[in-house]
Amino acid sequence: MQARLTVALFLSVLLNLTCPAFAQTPSGMPTATELPEALQPPIAARPTLFTSVHEVDLVLSVTDHKGKFVPDLLPSQLTILDNGQEQTAITFFQRQTNLPLDVALLIDSSSSVTYKFPDEQKTIKHFIKSVIRPNDRVAVFAFNEKVSLAAEVNNNWKQMAKKIMHLKPGGDTAIYDAVSAAASWLGKDHRPSRQIMILLTDGEENSSKTSMADAITNALKANASIYAVNVSAEFDDPEQKQGREVLVRLTDATGGAYLEDTGDNGNNAFRKIERELRTQYAIAYKPSNLEEAVFHRIRVLAPGKLRVRCRSGYYASQNALHKALMTARPPKS
Repeated sequence: MQARLTVALFLSVLLNLTCPAFAQTPSGMPTATELPEALQPPIAARPTLFTSVHEVDLVLSVTDHKGKFVPDLLPSQLTILDNGQEQTAITFFQRQTNLPLDVALLIDSSSSVTYKFPDEQKTIKHFIKSVIRPNDRVAVFAFNEKVSLAAEVNNNWKQMAKKIMHLKPGGDTAIYDAVSAAASWLGKDHRPSRQIMILLTDGEENSSKTSMADAITNALKANASIYAVNVSAEFDDPEQKQGREVLVRLTDATGGAYLEDTGDNGNNAFRKIERELRTQYAIAYKPSNLEEAVFHRIRVLAPGKLRVRCRSGYYASQNALHKALMTARPPKS
């Protein structure tokens, strides 16, 4: 799954869906009965010399019992469970994947984070300069009770940083609306890539028209993992505890990570995100039970006490012929 795939290979759309680390349903994760009708992913046209296959692509983050990333596993050391059934038809595997990044930065610009805002802007600017590559895409969303696309810049990081520094805080907080808006932006890119949301907020949701369940569903539809950085000054306050729970639910359901600002303006949290993005695995398999259900819950296991974190599942069709992805792949590496 190299970034320099030929144009012919790009005719196929990757279903970049990932899964939870444990069998339990993450808190706040909509169940199959709560999810909307199955997605209708487009069937990509391509030359007839390729064989049509049904595949699920996963991006995995693996850590040990101390939280350190483990970058050197073999595909034989991973067990994929799709709706509880072990999957053995692995079609692709890549360590430290170099797939491009689609990053949506969601910056809380409400009144409750006014005191943090200038320092957060500097941290985000540094993250963009150190992590983002020329073939990555970045958009910055600012949100209070309203959500706006503050900047969408490819390659011109100086212009992006300038727009970030001009954001002004004020108003209420619509986290779920911001997640849904970012999901809409991420879902427009059908190239092979990793869809990431980085959410900087104190978690004090009080103004969204969208529900949490809908926000999670929209993120899953966009194949996006949410990384939340909690910028609260106090974590023991009842309102702050509620905000923390909101962020944990969003990240658990989408296979991202919940992080806290430890008083260094988010620098440590962003370094952890950077390390994770550099050590992720890409793996794909052909599911043996594609027509079994509309929503498939996935679990990936690794040896010993290793923890695999990824997204909670994917949408499949009851008529696989009309909902399967048409993909062409290089050999496993």
